[in-house]
Amino acid sequence: MSHPFFGKEFNFTQPDGTDLRVRGWGDQYYAVFEALNGYTVEQNAATGFYEYADLSKDGLKLLPTGGRPRVVKPSELGLSPRIRISREAARVQVQDNRNLSMGHSRWEERGKELEPMALAPAMLPPAAIAHAAFSPNVFAPAEARSVSAATPVSLGHSGHFVGLCLLIEFPDRPATISRQEVDDFCNKPGYNGFGNNGSVYDYFYDVSGGRIKYNNIVTPYYMAKNPSSHYMDVQPDSTMTSRQLIAEALEHFVATGLDLSRLTVDNQSYVYAVNAFYSGFARNNKSGLWPHHSGMNPVFWLPGGARVKDYQISNMGTSLELGTFCHENGHMLCSFNDLYDPNESNGVGRFCLMGAGGHGHNPSHVCAYLKAKAGWVTSMTPIFSGSGMTLTAHAGRNEFFIYRRNDSEYFIIENRLRQGRDLNLPGSGLAIWHVDERGNNQNSERLPGLHYECTLIQADGRHDLENRFGNDGDMTDLFRSGVNNSFGPATTPGSHWWDGSPSGLDIRNISTAGTVMTFTVG
Repeated sequence: MSHPFFGKEFNFTQPDGTDLRVRGWGDQYYAVFEALNGYTVEQNAATGFYEYADLSKDGLKLLPTGGRPRVVKPSELGLSPRIRISREAARVQVQDNRNLSMGHSRWEERGKELEPMALAPAMLPPAAIAHAAFSPNVFAPAEARSVSAATPVSLGHSGHFVGLCLLIEFPDRPATISRQEVDDFCNKPGYNGFGNNGSVYDYFYDVSGGRIKYNNIVTPYYMAKNPSSHYMDVQPDSTMTSRQLIAEALEHFVATGLDLSRLTVDNQSYVYAVNAFYSGFARNNKSGLWPHHSGMNPVFWLPGGARVKDYQISNMGTSLELGTFCHENGHMLCSFNDLYDPNESNGVGRFCLMGAGGHGHNPSHVCAYLKAKAGWVTSMTPIFSGSGMTLTAHAGRNEFFIYRRNDSEYFIIENRLRQGRDLNLPGSGLAIWHVDERGNNQNSERLPGLHYECTLIQADGRHDLENRFGNDGDMTDLFRSGVNNSFGPATTPGSHWWDGSPSGLDIRNISTAGTVMTFTVG
């Protein structure tokens, strides 16, 4: 999948038409699957069947054994449950697959171009932005309008953005969800279809503190030229057939005069966000219809000079969910990095949209670190050691506190409350983030040179988020009275920098969790 999954169940289809229920961990770049009895499975490239897997002699690969689930007992093959390759081998696979699928995406390039922003000591709240519905007229005059009429926005993460949502159905998989329903899901304030907490528009408006209005032009359904099986080809690159499908749809809508002039483009005329929604369910990883994000290669030119590179594609199934859509647009719209580890540790877990919080009908808030990078901060209060000050933290207001070592390494503190958009958090309290912008959330080792870019300091000191088979968050991870009400040089966990030197940060008397929390700087 294009977003991380931890223990999620899928139906895979075997070549003989039978279904195999599996449980998976990973994302589009690296994933491992088990039959529901806990034994690892791997697809046999020669036959297409998923079979019980064993580890290669060098420990670098999973090898199909020839024994199929429900046909052979894994005990007869001498296998152990939950077989895995090493972290190092998985990390290499992730990097290889990233390079194969897209190289550097445009959203990554935009992120590198951004000026350092948002970590100033204080910021004023944004000007009021009208919270209005958006209902695009998807039918254009016979002559398509020039995309050059679109006004590039400055490199940053505020303003009004318009993306594209391509609706696709297949001759063997007709659409079951109406275009109007998808339009409401993307654009209608207060949308609650399928149990979602608002629309995509609502989500980005809320978490940005009103700094982003994000709408999508939702197309009519495009009937693909081929049945769905054609686009599930895995050779030589599984994204090749998905790019073919998206190009087909774009060619059709350009030829039929769909008005795409309102799409938001960046300073190099690249469209920020293209979302492809297809009918039916995702079947079998490594196939062209396995949900993922990637880039068109070559880029697709629209009339007027705009270019399509970045896209995300995912299935609709029988319902619509905010999680995946918002997570992928966190990349394309805001240049947010993933903050999870596909090698089966959990990164920031459920405490951020760009970790395991990007799931379901009510995805979590974006974490304070990424909100600060995006410029969505209402106030950023610097902390001074030894001040003895008592500080007040409000939940849901994008009000944060920062304690710096330098431009790269620092602590950010925010109040997170299990309600509203954070209803699916495992608990409430102060979230203390240890940021090192030189880190990487594939590095779960907690060593001076190998650690996460953004680490949630877990109040219980168990480091479950970093452990390979740990959880994706629990009720004792955030600081509060009754769990852990202090964080300093002599506490567990402690406030040292990554190189082991003392930071001087000493927080005491953390209050009970609530809309308003207080803490004292020692």
